[in-house]
Amino acid sequence: MKKISLLLITSIFVISCSQSNVQESQETPIVEYVWHSAGPDFNAENLAKIINEWNAIITDSGMNMLGANILSPAESNEGFDFIWVMRWPSMSARNAGWEWWESSGAQSNWEKTIDGIMSYSIENVYPFEVVDVAQPRVENESGSFLNRFHFCNFNDGVDQVALKEFKSAVDGTVWSDTYWNVLLSPTFNPDPRPDFVWLDLWLDQNDKDAALGKFMESDYAAMYEESFTCNTSDFSGTVIR
Repeated sequence: MKKISLLLITSIFVISCSQSNVQESQETPIVEYVWHSAGPDFNAENLAKIINEWNAIITDSGMNMLGANILSPAESNEGFDFIWVMRWPSMSARNAGWEWWESSGAQSNWEKTIDGIMSYSIENVYPFEVVDVAQPRVENESGSFLNRFHFCNFNDGVDQVALKEFKSAVDGTVWSDTYWNVLLSPTFNPDPRPDFVWLDLWLDQNDKDAALGKFMESDYAAMYEESFTCNTSDFSGTVIR
């Protein structure tokens, strides 16, 4: 798999939205991850062009989408080169968006547009419910960010009570002005299924290093290790909508 640096895009594509704006709704917000592979014609210029075309399609469709990001893995992954992320106010809005995408002809036209640049499979589309959001003290308006996913299971004798206590402790501490976190719940059936998915987000590498350093020096690091067994994945992100 190709190693992709999405920071190259920022010199070509102007970002104007923030990734952390979650619309209040009676329904549960959804964040959806679509795995993508890079083709032989993939480069920053072509990707920026694709992003502009995609945004025009989404805007013209009138679908109810909150925003979108692209995530690039810190370490190469056999399943994908990068992830196209879409944020929806609800599952009904997500389903309506995909129904329009498939029935309007947009999907078939899009596959022609991206041919040679990138590809995706409907089999690798993963929507999660946004269960809980701890907002940052200062909004990140840079158009880029870093994040880390924790796919976790409870250790013996531990349950949701320990998770609530841990999250309350983490959320009650200022790790950095721009740090924030999200709890996610898969709407599909992953195998194996984690007990919970925790997502950390930071402004940049300096912010991440400072916040993680402060966390490792706190009592909460031991609480994390004693209560949960987690696999983690790190990404860099670029806001595209």
